[in-house]
Amino acid sequence: MFNTKKIRKFASMAALGMICFCGQTATAQATDPALKSLFAKVAASYRGLKSFSGTIDTTDGDAAHQIRTVLQFSKPNQFKALIIAPGGKASIVSDGTNTFTTSSRLKGKYLKEPASSFGNCMGMLREVGGGGVGLLPIALTAPDAELHLVPGKPESIKKAADATVGGEACIQISAITIGQKGKQSYIIFISKHDYLLRKLVVADAKPGSKPIVVETYSAVKANPSLPSAEFRFSAPTGYVAVDPNAQQTPYDPKIKVGASPLPITGQDLAGKPVSLTQYRGKVLLVDFWATWCGPCLAEMPNVISAYNKYHSRGFEIVGVTLDKANYKNQVQDFIRDNHMPWRQIYQGKYWDSDNAQAYGLHGIPFMMLIGKSGKIAAINARGDLLAPAIEAALNKK
Repeated sequence: MFNTKKIRKFASMAALGMICFCGQTATAQATDPALKSLFAKVAASYRGLKSFSGTIDTTDGDAAHQIRTVLQFSKPNQFKALIIAPGGKASIVSDGTNTFTTSSRLKGKYLKEPASSFGNCMGMLREVGGGGVGLLPIALTAPDAELHLVPGKPESIKKAADATVGGEACIQISAITIGQKGKQSYIIFISKHDYLLRKLVVADAKPGSKPIVVETYSAVKANPSLPSAEFRFSAPTGYVAVDPNAQQTPYDPKIKVGASPLPITGQDLAGKPVSLTQYRGKVLLVDFWATWCGPCLAEMPNVISAYNKYHSRGFEIVGVTLDKANYKNQVQDFIRDNHMPWRQIYQGKYWDSDNAQAYGLHGIPFMMLIGKSGKIAAINARGDLLAPAIEAALNKK
């Protein structure tokens, strides 16, 4: 009932990051001696990195959805990353003593905590949406890195014609992998100069398929001289430090199961006013999301499925999109293409959306299920938790 093509573009970004960064799927191994030798050189190059700098640009084939990560690190624990995405900016800086995180979501605040390990910094980078989805330099420093150059289960791995990427002569590796979504094509471009990644293209294996993800590495420098001054953090004017442990929820703590929800205000895309009182006696899911939010779109097929299954029994949804100004057409296209008939509130104000501000949000997706009585029945019941929560709310008298 829904169009998985557009959703999967974004969901794949998160999924691929999990595959390549965490190595949780079956490892891929080249059997051709020449490829095994090449993969060993690549892994050795990444393992030999003491420092690194470069820019990672990741898109879903649409320039409007590009995520740029400007990355520097100096082992063991100096780290700096700036992430620029359609949803805003974030940064992580570790000076070896403390780690500092800023984000468009944390207005007037920055997180400060004791310096994390190198691996933890990379985990934090993924949490704020940076680092790309492919062969992160850090992911390949593992002892068995050569087994992770191609994720999943490979049907074939072969060397293709050499190519040039950003003026850099590269070896091109082409692979077909088999995963939960079927067969996918991976094309990897490796520099002949330093054996580090320069480009990754992922697409459905069907002929003529457009890329799901295109990732390019530019301004790559292996083992550059990075003085400690590069990793000093300077707080933005007026910002105050916050203990991450105090950031218990990405929403106002007054929002609790059993409590009355805060009001939802605004107009839907048809210009009609929306309020929670209009849904009294129904089970209502209020879904804060945005087209730039990968986790939101990864969850969307589950939300659509729930609507199709339970709508006839009195289940409704109100979407609150935190997309920026001038994104209305894009939001409407996504809604139309994926058959999302429920009402959507769009203000084009990003995190300054009236409802996001009222709910104290600094993270999405945020999903609030409201029971027939008008009280909150569940918060962030996502994935396998959503259907049981809706069932319980519908059955409650």
